[in-house]
Amino acid sequence: MSYIFKYVMRKEATERKLIDGLNCSPVSACDEFEYVKHQYHKEDGRQYYHIVQSFSPDDNVTPELAHEIGMKFAENFPGYQVLVATHTNTKHVHNHLIMNSVNLENGKKFHISRDQMLQYKEISNQLCRQYGLSVTEVKTKKRARWKDELIETLYDALENTASKDEFIEYMELHGYKVKWEDEYKYITFTTPEGIKVRDNKLFNECFLKNNLELYFLSGGCMGGLPMDYLNYVTPEHPYKADKTISTGLFEMLCEMFCAIEDEPGYTPQQLNEMSQAEKAAIEKILGRKISNEAYLTYCTREDYEQQAGIRQG
Repeated sequence: MSYIFKYVMRKEATERKLIDGLNCSPVSACDEFEYVKHQYHKEDGRQYYHIVQSFSPDDNVTPELAHEIGMKFAENFPGYQVLVATHTNTKHVHNHLIMNSVNLENGKKFHISRDQMLQYKEISNQLCRQYGLSVTEVKTKKRARWKDELIETLYDALENTASKDEFIEYMELHGYKVKWEDEYKYITFTTPEGIKVRDNKLFNECFLKNNLELYFLSGGCMGGLPMDYLNYVTPEHPYKADKTISTGLFEMLCEMFCAIEDEPGYTPQQLNEMSQAEKAAIEKILGRKISNEAYLTYCTREDYEQQAGIRQG
């Protein structure tokens, strides 16, 4: 967990100003998270949840206001320890919320379904409305029923699969065919009714080929990306747009993999036991080198953690 705290609290992103904790102190949050896990004997599996709360650049929201909203949003997870760090290093101000996976008061582990995640998004939207800010998602066009069902199945698949092969198998078990081949730029989905649609026609960056490849190279639902990835909201596209044109998710993934720097002279031994080929594949997609620390933070699978005794998110 030390990697994720280092990432969200780094000086160049926060200026060391807007960092607070709910039920924990920022300076000792990592130790406090681990203490609660130890007290309830729940030190295995997922260690934390990482939520990104973004605000529209058009609102010109101040970092102080964004941070205030982030702290109020954190209150909707009663009994959980939450670190809130507001970043000002991008075109839009955004909050990072790191939440302990184990409840401080009752020891229960946090679990969230797709429907519950949408409910939390609406809570965030309500807070934005209270402050006169734009909400993150506005539906202007009604999608066909088959497309809604496809998108819902795709999200379910991402929540329940750890690899490309598992993803394709899950979709096929639910009646969908997936044509995902290296030589083609796009993934083509075929519905049970025989309707074919490319990934870039769904107007959702979560289903673009490059982004899906990064997701599964990092371990899919068993890696460190699920909450960040599935919480991402693709910006509303112009009415006449005929394909997905935004790239915010790819840029976010690039920042996550490339922002964490290795400690001088430090090479994690665990990396020698993990796939160098996957690391090279991620670097090829991003077009940049990724650090060993970032690779371990986002690509260490939960089953591997339990076998190797690595405590990371």
